[in-house]
Amino acid sequence: MPTPTNYPRAKLPPTVWNKIEAEANARAAKGQNVIALHVGDTHLNFPRELSTPVFEEERLFGSRLNRYSDTFGDKALREIVLDKLQVRNRLPVTGIDSIQITSGATSGLEAAYSRLLDPGAEVLVPSPYWSILRQVADQSKVKLVEVPFFDQWGQENRAQQAGPYAIPDVVFDPSKTLEQYLTPKTQGIYLNTPSNPTGMLLDRQMLARISDFAKKHDLWVFSDEAYEDFIWEGGEHVSIGSLPGMFDRTISLYTFSKCFGSSGIRCGYAVGEPSVISSINRAVVGGYYQPGRLGQLYAWRGMNRFDETVAGLRREYEPVWRWVRDNLKMEFMPSVGGFYFFVKIPTNWTGLSPEEKVDKMLDGGVVLSPGEYFGNDYRSWARMCYTIVPSETMEEAVRRLNAMFV
Repeated sequence: MPTPTNYPRAKLPPTVWNKIEAEANARAAKGQNVIALHVGDTHLNFPRELSTPVFEEERLFGSRLNRYSDTFGDKALREIVLDKLQVRNRLPVTGIDSIQITSGATSGLEAAYSRLLDPGAEVLVPSPYWSILRQVADQSKVKLVEVPFFDQWGQENRAQQAGPYAIPDVVFDPSKTLEQYLTPKTQGIYLNTPSNPTGMLLDRQMLARISDFAKKHDLWVFSDEAYEDFIWEGGEHVSIGSLPGMFDRTISLYTFSKCFGSSGIRCGYAVGEPSVISSINRAVVGGYYQPGRLGQLYAWRGMNRFDETVAGLRREYEPVWRWVRDNLKMEFMPSVGGFYFFVKIPTNWTGLSPEEKVDKMLDGGVVLSPGEYFGNDYRSWARMCYTIVPSETMEEAVRRLNAMFV
């Protein structure tokens, strides 16, 4: 590492998300109407359920939010999360010592990587995958090994079933695919279901096969379940940690950003065997000491009103998902949940750099995230988020996309 004297005095370029946002805003200031669908967020306002105090809140949750609390997270929040994990996720958790409240699921994953994996360890990542994972791995000093997965699964599915968005059938064998990328440095697998960016769902049978692979090779499983509450067709969400023999090797990661439409509160939680969570806690303490208590309070309010809060978002999102699915003219991977469609772009775009693609999309009035940010093999794809703008704006965005890509 460079010393202060020879440190290169040049700022790193902004992230692609910042660059797209800045360019879209600059064009809007000049009068161009650009619909930005590049980031996974919501167009909805802060939920009323989170901004409204709960009866006897000070007694139940506590007051004096200006003071430190338990570095694992406030007890009241962990207790209500514990009930959710037992009932909805069917995880074999017996106490709140299996739960670490985190500053969003991202920080929980970074803490888990840094405490459980050796520097230079490899993590198998079914691709395409959540783009921020690259920064998490870099921060944790581990290496991502991209495993082309969802497109292969989708292609095999399309060969067996009619329709452009048929629900995947378990014909594709994940073990054979993962085995090709296994090395002596492999220490873990990262999973995300429903998938960001594809919207595909890993069902119970698929997860059981991945579980067998993880147990056979004694690997950690990092299970990102951010979109568990948003499955529109094709089955139920299954937490891999609930499968036989998996809880002790699985770190399940959740966030209130998606289920409550509240990414700004930066609150999530990591779940695992108590000794594992005690180690992750040390990374939290060393990183930011404890998750912010105000964000925890918002999350606790939402958990007290869980069904109505999630139902409100589902009512808004599901009709838009169906309309987009039925009106997109280009090929896309078989989305059944989450916030995204991963669409195929024209062959004459594939030779362009990501920056050139973004400029060309901005010229067309709608911008998506170039596919190479989700894996090295996906330059012929792009991700669109359908929850980031109101339904009428989304309809106009799809019309522009169809004109631009078809």
